[in-house]
Amino acid sequence: MTVSPVRRQSLIGLLATVGSTLLGFASTVYIAHAAGAAALGAYYVLSAYLGFLLLASDPGLGGAAAQRIAERDEPAAHFSAYAVVRVSLALAVVGALVAARPLLVDLEAAGLLAWLAVAVLASTAAGIIATGVYASGQAGVTQSADLIGVGVRVAVQVGAVALGFGAAGLAGGLVAGTVTTAVVNRRFLALRLTRFGIRHLSSLASFAVWSFLLSLVAVLSANADTLLIGYLLTDREVALYRTPFQLASLAVLSTMPIRASLAPRIAGWARAGALDEVAGVLARAWTFALLLAVPATVGGVLLADRLLYFLYGADFTSASPALVLLLVAELVAVGSLLEGMALSAVGRPRGAFVAAGAGAVVLVLADLALIPLLGVTGAALGLFLSTLTATVLSRLLLSRTVTVRFERRPVAAVLVSAALMTVVVLALRTVAAPTSLVFTAGTVGFGAVVYLAAVLFLDPSIRAEVTGLARAVI
Repeated sequence: MTVSPVRRQSLIGLLATVGSTLLGFASTVYIAHAAGAAALGAYYVLSAYLGFLLLASDPGLGGAAAQRIAERDEPAAHFSAYAVVRVSLALAVVGALVAARPLLVDLEAAGLLAWLAVAVLASTAAGIIATGVYASGQAGVTQSADLIGVGVRVAVQVGAVALGFGAAGLAGGLVAGTVTTAVVNRRFLALRLTRFGIRHLSSLASFAVWSFLLSLVAVLSANADTLLIGYLLTDREVALYRTPFQLASLAVLSTMPIRASLAPRIAGWARAGALDEVAGVLARAWTFALLLAVPATVGGVLLADRLLYFLYGADFTSASPALVLLLVAELVAVGSLLEGMALSAVGRPRGAFVAAGAGAVVLVLADLALIPLLGVTGAALGLFLSTLTATVLSRLLLSRTVTVRFERRPVAAVLVSAALMTVVVLALRTVAAPTSLVFTAGTVGFGAVVYLAAVLFLDPSIRAEVTGLARAVI
C-alpha cells in the first residue's frame, strides 16, 4: 500500500496548522497588550467550559461515527444517526446551561454566558459536518477549513478588542470562526441524511463508550488545569499559564496534522490486517514529528524569558519557568499523541483510554497539589508528569499489537543537529544578549537554519522527503 495520500494530507495539514498558529500568535500578542491578562484569562476559562459542554453534547458519538464511516460501514446511515442524536443532546445541554444561569455568576458578570450557549450550538453544527468530511478521508479539507475559520476568528477578535469589547469580543470571534469553518466544510460533505435504525444507533453506542471515555480524558487533560488555576488563583494567572502554553504548542505543530491524516488510514489498514504498514508509517511519523518538536523545544527553552517579555509584555516574564516545563511536556506528548491515536485506530480503545486516563488522573492530582505551592509553574509541572505517564503507557500497550521502532539514523540526525543548534544559540546569547524582539527572533532563526542544514546533511532520507515536499509546494 502507498502512503503518498498520507504525505499529501500531512503537508496540507502542516501548512494549515502553521498558518493557524501564526495567526493565533499574532492575535494573542496584540490582545495581551490591548486587552490585558484578565480579559485573556476570562476567555480561556470560557473555552475550558465549552470543552466540557461539548463533551456532554457528544458523549463519544463523534469518534464512533468517524470510525464507522472510515470503515465504510453504511456511512450515510451512521452519519445520520450521529447528527440527529448530537443535535438533540446539544439542545438539552443549552437548556441545562440556561437553567444553571444563577450559579454561573462569573460568566454572567463578564457577559459571556449567552456567548457560551451560542458557541455550543455553533460548535455542534461544525463538529457534525467536520466528522463527515474527515472520516470520508478528506483530512486536508477539514484542516484547510480550520485555517479559514481561524482567520475569521482572529479578524473579529482583533477588531472587537480594538473597539473595546474585551472578553465578550473574544467570545464573539470564536463563534464567528466556528460558523465559518462549518460553512467551508459543508461544501465538501458528500454524505447526506438518510434513514437509520436501531442497529446503527447500537453500532455507534458499542464504540461510543470507549470514544466517550477517551474524549473525557482528552477534555480533562486540555481544560482541567485551566479551570483549577481559575478556581485556585485568578483569571490573570490563567492567562499567565495558557499564553505560554500556546507558545509551547509549537513543539507539536507537525504532530497534529500527521496524527489527523493517519488515524482513518490506520483504521483501514488494521481492519485489513496490514499491521506492518501501521508500524512503518508510525516510525516515519515519529521522525517527522521530532524533526520540528526537538528544535522548537530547544529554542524555546534557551530563550524562554526573552520570548515572553518581547511577545506579550513584562507581566508574562514570571511565567518563563512554566514555559520551559510546558515545552518539555509538549515534546513528551508526541508519543501519546501518535501512539495513543494508533491504539484506538487499531481497535484497542480500552488501551488508549487506560493510557490517556492515567495521564488525566495524574494531571488533576498533581495540579491540586502543586498549584497552591508553585502557581502556574506547578500547573506546568503537573502537565509534564501527565504527558510522561500517558506516553509511557501508550508505548507499552501498543507494543502488544504493533511494534514501533524508531528510525535510528534519522532520529540520531535530529538529536545531533539539535545539540549543534544549542551550542550556536547559547554562544550568540553569551556574546550579545537579546535586547529586542527582532534580535531574539534573529537568534532563533539563525539557530533554526543551522539545525536544518545539519539534519539535511546528516540524513539522506530526511533530505529526500523534505526535497519532495518542497517540490510539491512549489
